[in-house]
Amino acid sequence: MKITIMNGNGNPQDQGFDDYLSRLAEALTTKQHEVTTFTLRDLDIKFCTGCFGCWVKTPGECVFKDASHVVCRAVINSDFLLWAAPLRMGFPDAVLKRMMDKSIPLIHPYFEVDQGEAHHRPRYEHYPRLGLLLQTEADTDAEDLRIVSDIFSRTALNMKSRLEFALTTQEPVDTVVRAMATEAVEGVPFARDLLALPGVRITPPVQLTLYNGSPRGAKGNTPVMLQQLAQGFVAAGGSITDTFHLVRQNELALFCDAFAAAEAVLVGFPLYTDAMPGIVKTFIEALEPLRGRANNPALGFVMQSGFPESTHMRHVERYLAKLAARLGSPYLGALIKGGGEGIRLMPDNMNRKLFKQLNALGRSLRLAGQFDPDAVRALAGRERYPAYLIPLFKVLVKTPFLAAYWDNQLKANGVYEQRFAQPFKD
Repeated sequence: MKITIMNGNGNPQDQGFDDYLSRLAEALTTKQHEVTTFTLRDLDIKFCTGCFGCWVKTPGECVFKDASHVVCRAVINSDFLLWAAPLRMGFPDAVLKRMMDKSIPLIHPYFEVDQGEAHHRPRYEHYPRLGLLLQTEADTDAEDLRIVSDIFSRTALNMKSRLEFALTTQEPVDTVVRAMATEAVEGVPFARDLLALPGVRITPPVQLTLYNGSPRGAKGNTPVMLQQLAQGFVAAGGSITDTFHLVRQNELALFCDAFAAAEAVLVGFPLYTDAMPGIVKTFIEALEPLRGRANNPALGFVMQSGFPESTHMRHVERYLAKLAARLGSPYLGALIKGGGEGIRLMPDNMNRKLFKQLNALGRSLRLAGQFDPDAVRALAGRERYPAYLIPLFKVLVKTPFLAAYWDNQLKANGVYEQRFAQPFKD
């Protein structure tokens, strides 16, 4: 069996995790498996910029020639892929998240219906079986492990596979070896039909600090949503202290200082491989020195996704609520918007309803100290499509109309005929 291990340990001083993976690789090799381990922190892997060039300019591979090409080739030609990382602030290390974001060339931008939801279509005929290996933190509990397992199960579904196990390094190496060698028929189940988590009411804040987690920086869809929220907040008598763009990773110290000084914070980001983008996870890890500090700011989130259903973001919402608790920050809730990819490209009149909703949410935070629950539900829209609409949706995703957004860009770039390319297939 060809096995690829992604070592997502970003801390070279954490030798215990690396040693565990070395023992694992040795045990697998002894059993005649072919093992390739990538220590991701040692590779030149750039953050995904959200340019979608891997879908519309160089179909099937990132436009940036970095080490992610080598990793993607190994992954798609493997029988088994092990995601492995220590937990940091309750979620796997940002080094692993960065590479996972760079895995999207392995699937298509086009949608299909899978298990009653919109998901991306496969690019390749074969995808590896998947497993997750975690090193726990001092305060890791069963809820943390369940949240991470659920998110990675969703990622596996989008990667045309299934998560067969989620284990920790507290298990003997032989246990992990047996789990990799034994194909699981069902995979790790994950919770479905999650309900929105309500935020708390705080003393109405006068100042609001915004963090834009879009890898596109100021040109993304997320900053458009944050701006509309800010307009409502300011119109109700509040002020915006600043808007920080997390794509500027060399300013992490500034971002953390601003967080520590803030009264209330909103962090916005698009859904990336079923969680936050790598730049957002890096920021979260940079906040670790503030963990449990007295008087940390109230914390809320804005998430948008290209998927039409809100259910894709509910598992990440569980993580965000737990993150706020870790920081000791009052949790304001998560504002979720499906079908958000085209917001930045639409004229304002087509976004009128959305902008009105966001303005109202900004006002309610300033005047009432919480996001209006009815407005939060209205923004989220459909959690899942009802069963009677699924047959219609299955027909729609195959029509040229829904593919036009991608097809037009492929044609403009002169690569429409290469849209089904499989560049990493050996």
